[in-house]
Amino acid sequence: MSRTIALLIACLTAAPLFAGPLKGAVSSPMAGVICDKKAGFCADEQGISMGLTKEYLGEKAEQKMMANINSVGANNFDSTVYTLSNGVACKSSTKICTVSKWSDKVDKAHTQALFGK
Repeated sequence: MSRTIALLIACLTAAPLFAGPLKGAVSSPMAGVICDKKAGFCADEQGISMGLTKEYLGEKAEQKMMANINSVGANNFDSTVYTLSNGVACKSSTKICTVSKWSDKVDKAHTQALFGK
């Protein structure tokens, strides 16, 4: 295999390039998805997703998240606004993650991983 082909294959199979590393227990298993192993949920551009949580973190994580939602009541739970265990806050309506829920400073790495911008 030529060096060029090997490099091309490595580039195509590598994790997406982001504006920087994701922090703490947060990872991006695929473009447009972030998972927080410590908080026990995954999200996409629409918000926290039970399906993605089950797929990437397992059925126990999905059940625990559902129990958390049920404890506050489904009508009182907004899956489109959330703070990750590393302090980064994301909001689906604006498609932006900020460095904290008290800051307007955009966290470029998390925003790019989740919303692609």
